[in-house]
Amino acid sequence: MDETIKVKVEPLTAEAFRPYGRMLESKAPVFPEVDAGEGRVAIELLTLKRPANPRRLSQMAVHFSYNQTFIPVRGSMALIVAPAPRNREAGHERFEMAYDKLAAFIVEPGQAAFIDKGVWHNVVALGAECQFVNVTRKNPGEGTTDLATEVGTGRAPGSRPYIEFLDLRQRDRRVIELEL
Repeated sequence: MDETIKVKVEPLTAEAFRPYGRMLESKAPVFPEVDAGEGRVAIELLTLKRPANPRRLSQMAVHFSYNQTFIPVRGSMALIVAPAPRNREAGHERFEMAYDKLAAFIVEPGQAAFIDKGVWHNVVALGAECQFVNVTRKNPGEGTTDLATEVGTGRAPGSRPYIEFLDLRQRDRRVIELEL
């Protein structure tokens, strides 16, 4: 039986989000970055569809070579985050997941949530869909992100080698349940 980790979804505020990154605020720029030789900063417009059960998820992603920004332009999203694993050298299957520090934030159109390198994350559309600007990393020749294969509950596609996907259900017998 899977253990359910309940996470209350709260409004995005600069103070609450600080352990995971920054919220874009007036007169306080954020700087997208990609490690040298590790692709380029890319900006793409994506549409995230609401999953069959938006309250439960078992997949998180993490990447260490770049930070990422989510900016909804139509519809809202829940951004689920956890601190970066402290044991990065242990390898993907052993990365630490700080379940006690999981958080979820409602990101509304016009807000921007900037996650630091190494922060665990996933996104869920809160309405039928959420169109958003994704400031991310791409290698030369990569197209637009395929959200149908990269964002989900239980998929670990490994389609981009610089993103690690973790199936919490498979590895830890745990699922995250959002309290909306």
